Amino acid sequence: MQYEVVIEKHWSGKTYNVSLNSYEKNGWGMRNGRAFDVSYKKAVKVAEENAKTYNAEIIKKEGVK
Repeated sequence: MQYEVVIEKHWSGKTYNVSLNSYEKNGWGMRNGRAFDVSYKKAVKVAEENAKTYNAEIIKKEGVK
């Protein structure tokens, strides 16, 4: 299974969301929310913790610092 951690802007435009995406070899995937409506500092911390745990790449969506 392959994992990626995604940081994206919250709909408010002031905070961020973090999610863990997992993909199987056949292309099926699943998204799990890890942090919702948090500061950028907290989002990066959560993303780094999950990336280390799941050996995942951190992806920052467009508009993220």
